[in-house]
Amino acid sequence: MEPEERARLLKDFCLKIAPEQHLDAVFKVLSENGMPLHLLHSEMFKEFHARDFHPSVVQHSRKYFLERNYFHAVFEACKAYNRAVQDKSGNSKDGEGLMMDVWAPEKGALKITACKTETDKNVQDGVKFMSAGVMRAARNPPAHETAIDWPIKKEDCLDILSLLSFLFRQLDKAVVYKGP
Repeated sequence: MEPEERARLLKDFCLKIAPEQHLDAVFKVLSENGMPLHLLHSEMFKEFHARDFHPSVVQHSRKYFLERNYFHAVFEACKAYNRAVQDKSGNSKDGEGLMMDVWAPEKGALKITACKTETDKNVQDGVKFMSAGVMRAARNPPAHETAIDWPIKKEDCLDILSLLSFLFRQLDKAVVYKGP
């Protein structure tokens, strides 16, 4: 029998005999003992990958999402975006302040447009405000609240990860502007 087929049979057996209230514990035991995540959480795996997230979002949040740990999936992806913005811009500020500085149309270090026309400035400002907003609304609460006090639903997690994926893609195409 192939290892993947054996793992699938073991998962199916465990899920059939485990009471509903113990399913999370069963998933945890199987995961900690080498069960491939794509077998353990096949529907969640499909749902996560259907969004075609930016590779950095996948790298930092997939494991937590598949474990149904939406709080940490969001928190880790937010921290990764913050760090990537710091690294590309060379700015050591953090969170909202970092985003407001580096994406500013006038003096920001990162540009996704030429910032000459009103439309250019609007797009640049939009990325600035979305980046600052995701820091305030999605990164700061997990940094200061417990997962019990600030739960994140699966749908909200996927939506926040989609926004972060968009922002990572904007960061990928941004050029570093040193000023005149």
